[in-house]
This record gives sequence, structure tokens and C-alpha cells, in this order.
Amino acid sequence: MLTFDFAILFFILGMAVSFNKSLSYIFALFGAISCTFVGFEGYINGFSYQINLFNGLSLNIGIDKISAVFLIIAYVCFSAIALYSIDFGKLFSKTMSFLINLTMLSMLFIFCAKDAITFLVAFEITNISLFFLILEKSNSYKQAYKFLAFSEGSSVLLMIAFAIIFAHSGTFLFQAYQNNYLFALFAFLGFIIKMDIVPTHVWIGQTYSKAPSNIAAILSVPLTLVGTYGVFRVFSLEKSVFLAIIAVILGALSAFWGALQSARETQLKTLPAYSTVENNGMILASLGVSMLARYSNLNILADFSYLTAIFLIISHSLSKTTMFLSIGHAKETLQKENIDDVAGILKNVSKSAGFGILISGLSFSAVPPLIGFVSEWMLLESLFQSYKFQDNFFKLIVTFAGILIALAIGLSSFGIKKLVGFSSLGKSIQTIKKIPDFTIKLAENLMSALVILSGIFSFLIVFYLGYNNFLDGILGVPKPALIVSGRPIFGVVSPFMFAIVFGFLLFFTLLLKFSNKKIKTVTPWVGGLKLKENEMYNTRGYSFIVEYVLRGIYRTKEKDTYVESYDVSNLIYQGLEILFKKLSYFLSKYIMNGNLNYYIAYIIAMFIIALFVFKL
Repeated sequence: MLTFDFAILFFILGMAVSFNKSLSYIFALFGAISCTFVGFEGYINGFSYQINLFNGLSLNIGIDKISAVFLIIAYVCFSAIALYSIDFGKLFSKTMSFLINLTMLSMLFIFCAKDAITFLVAFEITNISLFFLILEKSNSYKQAYKFLAFSEGSSVLLMIAFAIIFAHSGTFLFQAYQNNYLFALFAFLGFIIKMDIVPTHVWIGQTYSKAPSNIAAILSVPLTLVGTYGVFRVFSLEKSVFLAIIAVILGALSAFWGALQSARETQLKTLPAYSTVENNGMILASLGVSMLARYSNLNILADFSYLTAIFLIISHSLSKTTMFLSIGHAKETLQKENIDDVAGILKNVSKSAGFGILISGLSFSAVPPLIGFVSEWMLLESLFQSYKFQDNFFKLIVTFAGILIALAIGLSSFGIKKLVGFSSLGKSIQTIKKIPDFTIKLAENLMSALVILSGIFSFLIVFYLGYNNFLDGILGVPKPALIVSGRPIFGVVSPFMFAIVFGFLLFFTLLLKFSNKKIKTVTPWVGGLKLKENEMYNTRGYSFIVEYVLRGIYRTKEKDTYVESYDVSNLIYQGLEILFKKLSYFLSKYIMNGNLNYYIAYIIAMFIIALFVFKL
């Protein structure tokens, strides 16, 4: 495939000319666009070939419909990130441009790998590249090592999974991995770490906040897509009911926990980081419901839930990339970390950054006709159809997931409104640091447009993916502009028609606004009291009602002038950290203390164990 070769060539050229940062990012942009075309071509025709290295060692590359979908989504976002980085990257070293090209190249091989060796090599290169990219910000060693620790935990589990298959079949080709439960279990656990599923999410808050914003966008979208892609692959190889149930439960808990934490957060990049946990939880739960429906011979519900998972991926990827790029623009311009300190982005920083935060926030709040609305409507429709399961246990699990996810959607909307309202729509005038921002604005506007258009024309996405049985035309809506959630029809929605109606309403509203009629404005009611100049309603005040009502979960503590609350799941890792420090101290003092006798005993013990292993 010629576009595949072009993509590799562009990324290599991008690395070679990293001494010229702008040129390097331009090659990264060309490479990402080429990869997007590879995805479109691969979805229709597919391809597969082998690259022989030496002595029988080869890399097996190929694309099918699953990898093509992930390639398109990931590299549309990578294209925006590369365009954004042409100006944004001027704030950082030349190494960043080299590593971004390397990351894009290695992820291409992850999505196209057809054997474990190719996948693991690309996977490790991605992890190491991102580790050094996080270090582009000063004083970020702790956050970078946390990222690396969880990434290597994922790698170890995947290596065990692939080793199980190699021991069983003598090959590393993925096609040999079907119907092996032990492989599926380890691979599933390895991939959900990459999806930041609870409780493996604890590193993201500090790391996303510390990393440069274009890198935070990569961590939140293309990197978590690797985990999601892996789970899709696992379920395509092993139809395990147990793993499907685990996916539904973990996904629902993760969605709820991520939304719960985003509702109390006040940091500019930590709040969307928790939103990533929530979104990936919903994707995992939807995929689990699809597997349970398939097992129960509810094929229409299975197809619809599978399509829902893809829509959730599209929604999360487009909206979260838009949000992180826009937030990064504001953060670098205002040099602030707290949401309260960046009020007035729309007026003070740029229209594109403010609009990007607004549109992505509305999408996450499921406002029609945006893509976030379509995907969350589809998810709720999938869960509402739990009554179709004959097995009462399945019915109970899916209903339980539905309750948690409904709560998550409400809490997430609460948190995102706080982010949008206090940052993009505020009025404060800030001291602004001028940065070059032509390509930054271009990337923000393109992504905002994609969030809007992918929602309005979502029926075309359904059509392209081949799920025509979920398109119809009733109630005056022309076919195929209506999306249906089941056969016989269970629920319907038409973002396209909603956009037309909304367009008319917007037109008449603007007509009234620009007419000569007088507009009356009033002071907001604040409990009957007049607001003093030094008083303001801030994000902590906005969140306090949730922090107080749920004080048992948040461990809320009221201090003299402020309130403390935190993610209690961190306590697990703090306990582990203390345990490992004590263990490390014990080993260094009593065993690894330079005493030659201990080392000789260790060598002899390993020699004896090796003899037994090879004999077996």
C-alpha cells in the first residue's frame, strides 16, 4: 500500500530534520494524514504483508476493519496535534519534534501488527518516547516515572499473555490466539491499564497536568486508543462471558468514579483527565454489553452496542483532543494551572481556544446535535434494552451498569459545566504572554468543526461503518437521517433534523438580537445580598455541594478558609509505596548489602532452578 510507505517515509523525514522544529512537525502532519488515508483504504480493501529481517525473523503487518477504524480515529487526532505543534512546539526543545514523529510511527505499527513481536517492540518504543515527552516540562520526573511504571506493568501482562500462546502453539502470530482463555485474561488486564480503567488511573491526574498540552492530548486519546484497540482484539479472539461481565462492571465503576472525581476537581487539566477515565469506562461497558448480547443470541442489540462503543471512541477522541489543545493554548498564554485563574479565555486569549473549550464541553455534556450527545444517547439506549436478556444475572448486571452510567453522565455534565463556565465564559482580564498561535488556532477550529459536523452527520458514519439496519426514515425525517436503536424500533434520534431546527431558531434569535429593540439586563440574584467587588463565586464554591453531600467518599475536610477532598483510590498505591519502600530497605540492608556470600548463594540457587526448568 503506497500510502503506508509514504506515512513511514514522512515520519522518518520528520525525525531526520528535527533540528528544524517547524519542518519536522510538518512532516509529522503529512505522515498523520497519510495514516488516515491508510485507514480509509484498509477499511475497504484491507492488506497484509511480511517484512523479512534476518534469519527467519520477520515483521507481519496488516489491516482489517478493526485496525482501520482505530487508525482513522487516532490519526485524525494526530493530524490536529501535529498541526497545533508547529507553533506550540516552538515553546519546547527540538527533541519533542523527534519524539512526536517516533511516537506516531510506532503507533502505526501497533495498529497494524499481526504478530506479538512487532506489537511489543512498537508498544515499548511508544512508552519510552512518551516518557521522554513528559520530561519536556521541568520538574516532571516523578510524573514521568509514574506513567512508565503503569506502562511497564501493562507490558509485563501482555508479555505473559503472548508467552502463553507461544508455549501452546509455537508461534507469535495473532491468528493462533483464538479461544485461549488464559491469553485473553492476561491481555485484557494489560490493555485496560492502558485505558486508565479504575483503579489503574491514579497516575493520570498529576501526569496530564504536568505534561505539555499536546502530549497530554496524546496520552488522553491515541494512547488510550491503544488499550481500547487491544480490548476489541481480545474480544474478537475469545468470546468469554466472564470477561464480558468484568468489562461491564469495571467499565460502569470506572465511568462513575471518573465522573465523581471530575465533579470536585478545580485544576485546569486534571478535570478532563478524570473525564478520560469516565469516557473509557463507558466504552468498556458498552463493549461488554455487546459481548453479553452476542452470547445471548441478541444479535441486533449486540451490533448496536458494538456500534455504540465505536461512537463513544469517536466522540471521546474528537472532543478530548479539542479540549486539551484549547486548554493548552490558554494555559501557556496565561501561565496558570487553576480553573479560577483562567477566566475569560474566550475574550482574553482567543476566540478559537474559548470556542474549543465550549464546544468540547457541550459535547461531553451531551448537548444535541454534537457527537457526544449521539454517543451517550446510543449508550443509554443499549442499557435500556437490558430487559431483552433472558438470563436474570445478565439483566441485573446491565441494569446495575445503567444506574452507575446514568449517574456518571449527570456528574460529568456538572464537572464539565464548571470547566466551561469558569474558564471559557468568565470575564476576568488577565496578563497575557504572547505566543505564536496561527497553527494553534487552525487546529482548534478544525477540531471544533469536526465535533459539530460528526454529530450532525452521524448517520453518514453509521452508513460508512456498514450498519445500515440502524438507519431509517419515519415521522417526517427522510431516510437515512434517522438513527434507530433496535429492530423492531426501540428509540430514534436525528441530530441532522435537530441541527436544521436549531439553525432556524438561532437565525431568529440573532435577528432579534441585532434588531433595534432594547435589551434589558439585570444583576444576578445572590441570596438578596449585593456582591462586593472582592467577592466572587469560584469553582470550589460550585463544587462544595457535591463535596459536602458525598463527604464520606471524598473524605471532605473543612479547614478555616478552604476545603480539602481527594481521590481515595490513591490510598491503595500510597500503601503499596510504603510497603515497597520497607521491602527495599530490608533487601538493601540484609541481602543486597555487598556481602559476597549472598551473591554466591543467589547464583547457585538460580543455577539449580535453571537446571530444573530446562530439564522440564
